[in-house]
Amino acid sequence: MANDTLIDKYLPKYSFNEYHEIVINASIENVYKAAINFDLSQSKLIYYLFKLRGLPTKRLNLQDFIHDIGFTNLEENFPRENLIGFWARTKIAPITNYEDFVNNTISAKIKAVWNFHLKKLNSTQTVLSTETRVLCVSPITRITFGLYWLAIKPFSGATRKKMLQIIKQDSQAINKN
Repeated sequence: MANDTLIDKYLPKYSFNEYHEIVINASIENVYKAAINFDLSQSKLIYYLFKLRGLPTKRLNLQDFIHDIGFTNLEENFPRENLIGFWARTKIAPITNYEDFVNNTISAKIKAVWNFHLKKLNSTQTVLSTETRVLCVSPITRITFGLYWLAIKPFSGATRKKMLQIIKQDSQAINKN
């Protein structure tokens, strides 16, 4: 059975997730271009929330941030989806390939994926969504991560919504040029 999305291909089953979407008045290609390397520092909210969580804040364009935090660009399907992820046993480790991730070759306690998914409504409108999925491999990890998730979920949601707004502004600016 073929998966429709990369996020389903990499992590069809998960313990926790969060989903947000926005309609953007721009072509799917322009939205994709904006989504893969937008600048998170355009938001003071994101900057301060990252500071509070102890996340790196020196380089906040998306690709540098992914690198600095130890996440991996897993796969992309231009212009439909870009998938980012990480796994961790005791700390975040690079994901070398799809088979290792799916087969859990490092015996990860947590596997997480985060996507930007685009759906063309028409030639000038695109739905951009972002979803985060986290799989806690063991029951104890599910409990401890669940407590962490309760604390950070509202802030994570605010961050994701702000990211979508930034991408919308950037996409519509590209569309005007």
